Amino acid sequence: MKNKAIISIGSNEHRTANVKEVMEILTKHFPTIRFSTPQLTEPMDMPEDAKAFLNLIALFETDLDRETLEAKLKKLETKLGRDHDDDEEGIIPMDLDIIEWNDEVYKPQDMVRPYVVAGLEELDEL
Repeated sequence: MKNKAIISIGSNEHRTANVKEVMEILTKHFPTIRFSTPQLTEPMDMPEDAKAFLNLIALFETDLDRETLEAKLKKLETKLGRDHDDDEEGIIPMDLDIIEWNDEVYKPQDMVRPYVVAGLEELDEL
């Protein structure tokens, strides 16, 4: 059975290059993936001098279970420069989160963010 995943993607460090690269990598692994249009957003719950984010969402089906997908996404974050020690300084080269899995919301706080709402509308998921 295929699982349906919706993930959020964000970067505020080398954001254009990192988002482009993660989209290419995800497309190789999930050929049917669809992406929303990236949006520049102000940082939330971050230091005052944190840079703006480039955010989008992606929708795809996978044979992986949720835990395996989560582990792969975290590994991809690290590959693209994510070091959680830098989070306090507001430096996030890549942030990948499962926000919905098989129509079950995992990150309700993210589902109301404007880029998520716009992305869901764009991908016909609302």
